[in-house]
Amino acid sequence: MGKKSRKATRQKESSAPHVAAAAPGDTASESRPPSTECWICLDGDPDDEGKSIVRDCSCRGDDAGFAHLSCLVSYADRKTRDLIESGKGDLLEPWVECPHCRQNYQRQVALDMAKSLLSFIDKNYPGPGSGLRKLEGFVMIIKAIFVIDYRIHPELIEEGKRAASQMISAIQ
Repeated sequence: MGKKSRKATRQKESSAPHVAAAAPGDTASESRPPSTECWICLDGDPDDEGKSIVRDCSCRGDDAGFAHLSCLVSYADRKTRDLIESGKGDLLEPWVECPHCRQNYQRQVALDMAKSLLSFIDKNYPGPGSGLRKLEGFVMIIKAIFVIDYRIHPELIEEGKRAASQMISAIQ
């Protein structure tokens, strides 16, 4: 059952908007207007994983740029496949920047999209040839950790070390 049909059949549990707990450096969901919907699935409720919609780009207004992370990942997956099939375009673009305002994703959204890019590569490009493809994903993770500011969120230090170690392994 798709998200659009799920929205039509779902009973609202409460009239109050659901706001997920903020992750390190995540300010994207804190100022979300109550009527905001995901631009991809058109649902304002949390996704199937219970995560609220986010926006961490330059989009402005009450309804621009908000999306579930799971919807952004699905969009990036489809868009990347389309770009591969057509042989045109930057394959990383859907994982890195908002298709509306063209700004790179920031903070936690950037970190989550980078991790999802690595999962996409593992799933679609297994084997020894995937090392160079993964480099960009590891670089994206490390950049996001710096932007979130690992000094304020020390739990990100281990994640950064792990990404750096995996990046070195990928190029060896």
